[in-house]
Amino acid sequence: MNKIPVARTVAESYRFTFGGLGTVIGLIWLPIVILTVGGYFTMVPYFSGMAGALDSGDMSRQAALVLRELAFEIVTIVLLAVVSVAITREILNPLKRPSYLRFALGPAEFRVVGGFVGLFVLMFVFLFAVIIAGVVVGLAVNAALPASAAAGAGLPNRAVAIAVLIGSLGAIGLVYVFARLGFLLVPAAVMEGGFGMTRSWQLTKGNFWRIVLIGLAVLVPITIVAVVADVAVLGPDFLNPHLELAGDAAARTRHSIEQMRQVSAHLPLMMGIGFLLAPFTYGMTFAPAAFAYRALTAKA
Repeated sequence: MNKIPVARTVAESYRFTFGGLGTVIGLIWLPIVILTVGGYFTMVPYFSGMAGALDSGDMSRQAALVLRELAFEIVTIVLLAVVSVAITREILNPLKRPSYLRFALGPAEFRVVGGFVGLFVLMFVFLFAVIIAGVVVGLAVNAALPASAAAGAGLPNRAVAIAVLIGSLGAIGLVYVFARLGFLLVPAAVMEGGFGMTRSWQLTKGNFWRIVLIGLAVLVPITIVAVVADVAVLGPDFLNPHLELAGDAAARTRHSIEQMRQVSAHLPLMMGIGFLLAPFTYGMTFAPAAFAYRALTAKA
């Protein structure tokens, strides 16, 4: 059983991303420009429009805003596939010359899109099944209790507790399945064909905790930087849950409206920061899988 070399994979990912920053920028700059510009013209109107719709009570505009947002999400998935394939190919089959522009929409990119969509659908079905199972088992256990025992235990509370327990176990299972199916999806789809999920599952057998360690090592630092940057722009109070508003629906709505307007006002700056962080974010997101795949398949 092959094992992913954790330390080597992490080191190679940092070396590729930071040591070869110019290469990474050349690979991804055009898709990221499209994503940033498209996001500006989609997300800013979305947040301001949703805030206006909630404030006025006229929800008729929501459908158009949501459809526009969904269309942009589809474009985002395609462009992420372009970025992931470019980075993966550079690691597993690099060009002999420097590349200042790498933008392709071929079979490999569309296989990766199919893999992303398939993974999302499987995860949604899995999560839905876990929720239904939790509710059904909770109600079944309560139904099996004698009426006096059920009343003493608190029927609704027992059903909720069992549903939460099964939901928590399901969430753990979801992380496991997602890691196994998704970690090597891109390199498998690029190098071997198909959507990559089946091959990823095969190659990652016995490697779940190694995948977790790699993910923590490469994604946590850049995530902390991104979150700190966003908090610096929005202000620390943006993360305040304001639990004192829990019993006041009108106050919660006003707070949500204010947050949407705040995001809309600061989104251009936040997207600019995201654009500057993009080479590091996407390098550290997609490089580890390519290096791990190369180690597991002994591809030079």
